[in-house]
Amino acid sequence: MPEFRRFNLNDSHDLQAALQGIGARLPYSEDLSVLGEPAVFGSVTLANRFIVQPMEGVDGRPEDGGPSELTFRRYRRFAEGGSALIWAESVAVSPEGCSNRRQMQLTGSTLGDFRRLVDETREAARRAAGHEVVLVLQLTHSGRFSRPGGVPKPVKAHHNPILDASLGHERLDPIPDDNLERLRDDFAATARLAADAGFDGVDIKTVHGYLVAELLGAHTRPGKYGGSYENRTRFLKETIATTMDALGNRAFVTTRMTALEPSPYPYGWGVKPLAGDWEPDLTEPKKLLGELYAMGLPLANVSIGWPRVIPHLNRPHDNSLIGREPPPEYPLAGVVRYQEMIRDMQAVDPDKPVPTAALSWLRHLMPPVAAGLVREGWCSLVGLGRYAFAYPDAPRDILEKGIVERSKCCTTCSMCSQIMKDGVGRTGCVIRDKAVYGPELRKGRK
Repeated sequence: MPEFRRFNLNDSHDLQAALQGIGARLPYSEDLSVLGEPAVFGSVTLANRFIVQPMEGVDGRPEDGGPSELTFRRYRRFAEGGSALIWAESVAVSPEGCSNRRQMQLTGSTLGDFRRLVDETREAARRAAGHEVVLVLQLTHSGRFSRPGGVPKPVKAHHNPILDASLGHERLDPIPDDNLERLRDDFAATARLAADAGFDGVDIKTVHGYLVAELLGAHTRPGKYGGSYENRTRFLKETIATTMDALGNRAFVTTRMTALEPSPYPYGWGVKPLAGDWEPDLTEPKKLLGELYAMGLPLANVSIGWPRVIPHLNRPHDNSLIGREPPPEYPLAGVVRYQEMIRDMQAVDPDKPVPTAALSWLRHLMPPVAAGLVREGWCSLVGLGRYAFAYPDAPRDILEKGIVERSKCCTTCSMCSQIMKDGVGRTGCVIRDKAVYGPELRKGRK
């Protein structure tokens, strides 16, 4: 594994030399025009190839889970920035599934606020970017990371000795099957409200160690939601089918799906069946993705890892959370690993768009790498997460000027994640949006 070093790449020559030094390759194209081409899935046409990945702002109203004025500001900036699709952050489908006291919840009492969020976001895109924006709302249950009202109340899918020990969940019993069945209906009910609010699609969140994702690795769980591949994927498939039935043709259903839950077998997902190891093996994730496409999913958003436990897998970075060691590898190696896994998932059906992510570490070199990835079919869409926090108008600059400004790029400092970990402030870019989020970081640091 190449040892850690910070970003120090000025141009394409530096990037190619660094890639050669670790024996890796990334597509690269100075012709960025492909990023401005429309992308089609189902009955939807995107104006360009950029999407905003779901990045939780932790700025919902604690009293009812509705969006706050800071939420409206965030989505307005995303829309003005030119991305064709905004994959809105996760809302909890039940109060006990909230990951923090400010996680948003879409209920009858907050529906009007979400309608306003949709309307104002659409109008901002029309006014500033000149196109219609597509909006997807992510629906979740936080599972082991549930903290309703800020109080830890974890819900786990199965006994996983690695996570149990690291999170203190050894004595916690897994969620019963009948509770999962009720939760399946909660997803569908929240999806109906999302359609009422005007969202184009909903995402059954199945990633990053949260409850639905953890079920995929429940090899040792008894009952109909554990053990065999068919059982471990049952809850996700049932929830998607129930949600599709609830929505009809009012909105499409998709998922942000994990390709790797990195627990040693037999506790992980997307890992080789070798006891005590979590070497990636995409056999089951690719099989599941194909089955979900057959159910009618028009696209899928793929990611990997546990950002709360092993953050460098999906967020290659220079600076770790305060008190943590630097990443155990050269972040460029992490960028390459992520893109290679997206490439393999995109190949399941080249006609179904799969967005990539994890490009923030590349800073000003992100656009030509993104263009190369799309041109060579490694992905169909370019997802910006932390990059969008720092530089929401990067897509407009790329499409209109052919460049990004280095002084606006994400520095992968992890302070947006630090705010979330501290559990006090609302999160955004502390470096590029300092006036708003500098004070939010200081709240938690105190």
